[in-house]
Amino acid sequence: MKLTHRKIITVGSLLLIALLLQTYSASAQQGQQHRYGQKGNSDKIEAQRIAFITKELELTPDEAKAFWPVYNEYDVKRHELRKTFKDANDIHKPEIEKLSEKEASQMLDNQIIEAQKLLDLRKEYHSKFKSVLPAIKVLKLYDAEREFQKMLIDRLRQHNPPPPPKSN
Repeated sequence: MKLTHRKIITVGSLLLIALLLQTYSASAQQGQQHRYGQKGNSDKIEAQRIAFITKELELTPDEAKAFWPVYNEYDVKRHELRKTFKDANDIHKPEIEKLSEKEASQMLDNQIIEAQKLLDLRKEYHSKFKSVLPAIKVLKLYDAEREFQKMLIDRLRQHNPPPPPKSN
C-alpha cells in the first residue's frame, strides 16, 4: 500500500490528537473540573474543540506538538481569570435592582478590569502563538475559536430553545 505525504500527515495528526486527548483525560481524572460543566460532557466538548482547531489550522504534527502546550496554558489562565471575575460579580437580574449606586459602579468597573486583564493575557499569548505557528495560522486560530463557540451556542439553542417573549 502506497502512502502519500498527505495521508502520512493525516495519520500523524490523528495519532497526535489521540495522544493529546489521552493526556487531557488523565489530568481531568485527577479531579480537575473543566469549564464546560459535567466531566463527561466537558471531555467530549474538549475533544471536539481540539479536533476542530487542529483541522481548521491544518496543523502539522510538529506544529501541533509545539502549539497545544502553549494553547492549553493560555486556556487555563483565561478560564481562571473568567472564573475569578464571575465568582466576584455573579448577580442575577432581579438582584441588580437592589444594588446601591456604589455597588453597581464597582461592578461596572470590575467588568472593565476583567476585559483589560483578558486583553493583556491575549496579548501575552499572541506573541507566544506567533513563536510556534506562522501568522496565518494564528489568524486562523482566532477565527476557529469564534467558530467553535458559535457552533456550541447553536447546539445549545437547538436543545434549549429560548422561551417565547412575554406579552404585555
